[in-house]
Amino acid sequence: MLPEVRLRVAVQGRHPWFYKKMVRKPEGVVPAGSAVRVRDSRGRKVGVGFYNPRTDLTLRMMSRDFEADPEKLLLNRLGEAAAYRRKVLRLEDVTDGYRVVHAEGDGLPALILDRLGDALVAQVGALCTQKHIEAIGERLLRVYPKKKLLLTVDAQARKREGLDAVPPPARVDTVVTEHEIRYAIAAGRGHKTGFFADQRDNRQLLRRLAAGRRVLDLCCNSGGFALNAAFGGADEVVAADLDESMAAETRANAKTNRLQVRAEHGDAFDVLRETKPGRFDLIVLDPPKWAADRHQLEAATARYLDLNRLGLTALRPGGILATFSCSGSLPDQQFLRIVRDAATQARRDLRILHRGGAGPDHPIAVECPETGYLKALFLEVRA
Repeated sequence: MLPEVRLRVAVQGRHPWFYKKMVRKPEGVVPAGSAVRVRDSRGRKVGVGFYNPRTDLTLRMMSRDFEADPEKLLLNRLGEAAAYRRKVLRLEDVTDGYRVVHAEGDGLPALILDRLGDALVAQVGALCTQKHIEAIGERLLRVYPKKKLLLTVDAQARKREGLDAVPPPARVDTVVTEHEIRYAIAAGRGHKTGFFADQRDNRQLLRRLAAGRRVLDLCCNSGGFALNAAFGGADEVVAADLDESMAAETRANAKTNRLQVRAEHGDAFDVLRETKPGRFDLIVLDPPKWAADRHQLEAATARYLDLNRLGLTALRPGGILATFSCSGSLPDQQFLRIVRDAATQARRDLRILHRGGAGPDHPIAVECPETGYLKALFLEVRA
């Protein structure tokens, strides 16, 4: 029998998160990370979730079924998530690099799992998930036999949640193939899980737009946008990243795919300030997460504004700006306002060619909009 936890509030909606001020302290001892049954302030059954009094996000709901078995539910949803990518999205027809589990978007609290070639990289963001990681790993290896399973723990989550420390995973060099382009990556290293699977559809769109253009890809990581621009017939492709190892990885990937890309080590702001106005026909701005939480929003907003203003200045009339934000705490409309303000400062008129986010292997739970973190804007400079 699972212990019970009471809320201080009457539950109206279906959002799966309850913060410390919304949760009563249990009468008995409930260990951090435990599965619990949840009732609201009126005594009504809310469902089953995971309890952690160490963190501000104290309660993560798993099911509205008051009798659910949490681990069985976790493993069932894991199988459903894998089947959705394979049988419904048919991602393996075009790539072996995709997201298998997108946390609450797949009903699996704080668990990110990417398939990257021969590797499966799990990123754990909550104590409740870490407690079940062995069972999750066993199920994964049944679904994806002979794959290397790597476990990473988000550093901020480890402090926030009281997660057990885990040694960094051994370096696993693997190759991801996506729409005919091969990427040699170190799974589990660098940003996120080692590869930006969330940008797959945006890379495809950029490939279609790149023909005959001079392209600049900033914060290029392993060269995803740059390689697709070259594959799509761009006249010139320049890429830059502040991480020198990423610039080197981009050069290596370009050589492997026999694509002409000039990859440089450089800061995006410096590159743009040194670029002659109107020098490029298509610019990609894909910076790292500058706002990890709402407390960093003000500083991040200023950086996004400056970066997009500089990018617009470096574009010729008729050029295209592909600009992105992966800061989940930055709302879509606020990002659009930032870009609009940047256009005003750069004295540019824009029209939106495409507005989107991550691919369908990163599903957004309607009841948990925080699962929709990536914002993508493709804009044409009209004048």
